[in-house]
Amino acid sequence: MKKPKIYISGAISYHDTEERKAAFQNAKKRLEAMGFEVFNPMENGLPQESPTSRHMRRDLNELSREDEPYDAIYMMKKWNHSAGCWTEFHAALAMGLNVYFEQDDIKVQFL
Repeated sequence: MKKPKIYISGAISYHDTEERKAAFQNAKKRLEAMGFEVFNPMENGLPQESPTSRHMRRDLNELSREDEPYDAIYMMKKWNHSAGCWTEFHAALAMGLNVYFEQDDIKVQFL
């Protein structure tokens, strides 16, 4: 069975980079343990010091892939404090992805 794909969305800009890397890595591990194939935008292949606009372009291109589409997006705590996360959230809704929030229990049934 193919693993469902999930994209992690969380605030990055204007936060401690090392703390954010750790938080995203922890989220990735939890989601992988639940059976997801996970995309972590902190590992998008760009240098961390690249402009936010470049990261957003790269990440939105990933989220909107047609060849290997995502099934869901995972909104980390305080995602709503980030303009980029709001953009990813609205894009995910427009694409019909399932939306999960870190503060909620995720109960996923794979078909």
